Amino acid sequence: MPSWKEIKDYARSKYKLAEDEERYFSLIFGFNDGRSQKIFVRRYEAFDMEWVEFRSVVCNGDKMPPKVALRKNEDFACGALALDGDGDYVLIYNAPLPTMDPDEFELPLHVIAKTADRLESEYSGEDDF
Repeated sequence: MPSWKEIKDYARSKYKLAEDEERYFSLIFGFNDGRSQKIFVRRYEAFDMEWVEFRSVVCNGDKMPPKVALRKNEDFACGALALDGDGDYVLIYNAPLPTMDPDEFELPLHVIAKTADRLESEYSGEDDF
């Protein structure tokens, strides 16, 4: 069973972290087309256990109709769109920390970053990370 410290140490060994705080960290993925996407990884507790959340901002809530966002959720293999407290669409994925191995960390990290960047490009036309 990995600990949050072990997950952070693993991430530090493979990536340059943009932020490195006690309960979360972030990193920026660069893509071949020159775009980039920031993804946050945070630890939280629910159902009497630790969880890891992967989160990346997609666009302002007024850039994508709510029905479109809900329909897109049906097609995602990993993650779901949600509105955050700032009114932005974010792509999030949550996984239990106690059973996480490197593949269970790497896959959602890359999928969320790539999917969020594609949606950001499509709906806002911006590249805010």
